[in-house]
Amino acid sequence: MRGLISICAAALAAMLLVADAPAQEPATFVPAIAREAAADGNAAFAAGDFKKARDAYRKVLELAPDNLVALVNLGMAEMVAGDKAEAEKLLLRAIRQRLETPAAWLTLGTLYMDVGRLDDAHAALAQAVLYDPRNPRARNFLGVVIGRKGWLDGAQSELRKAVEIDPSYSDAHYNLAFFYLERNPPLVELARRHYFRSIELGAPPDPEIEARLKTPAKPGR
Repeated sequence: MRGLISICAAALAAMLLVADAPAQEPATFVPAIAREAAADGNAAFAAGDFKKARDAYRKVLELAPDNLVALVNLGMAEMVAGDKAEAEKLLLRAIRQRLETPAAWLTLGTLYMDVGRLDDAHAALAQAVLYDPRNPRARNFLGVVIGRKGWLDGAQSELRKAVEIDPSYSDAHYNLAFFYLERNPPLVELARRHYFRSIELGAPPDPEIEARLKTPAKPGR
């Protein structure tokens, strides 16, 4: 079984902020050259060139040291490049600068989730949901963390919200199927519905989950 989603570059690339994201930082003057560097960083990140992305975001910060967008995006780039300590430092710096920065909380939560710091991940992702309740990725990752901590009802609730917000979100459908199968007895029909929807949306098949979907449920305790 491929199990629950792990944090990958593609997932983070979908969370990158644009240089003039008004919801993420107060209106401030950003030099045109810094905007160009930010655009270069986003393009490099999407192409998988994380060294170039890091260099571009660092250039933005040299020109505009308090730019929240650059802080968050550089944090993502450092995380994917493997320097999680530096990523955490940048993301916390962004949060200290402006508490209501959902992208920073979301990225920090995924970082903590990726290294198994589930309590910290739970706290950070709860903040991400608080400041951006209609973000399906925040709901998805929060659901996964809650489920990993053993609270299946809470996990399913968050994951259902994720697919309600974005019905085309394949990872959330897959994770919802996974947690439906973790129940005792498993909720096989609900799991089947979401698993095959995730496949329709492009998720890779999972032979173990498909085998579990064919196995009759055992009576609960």
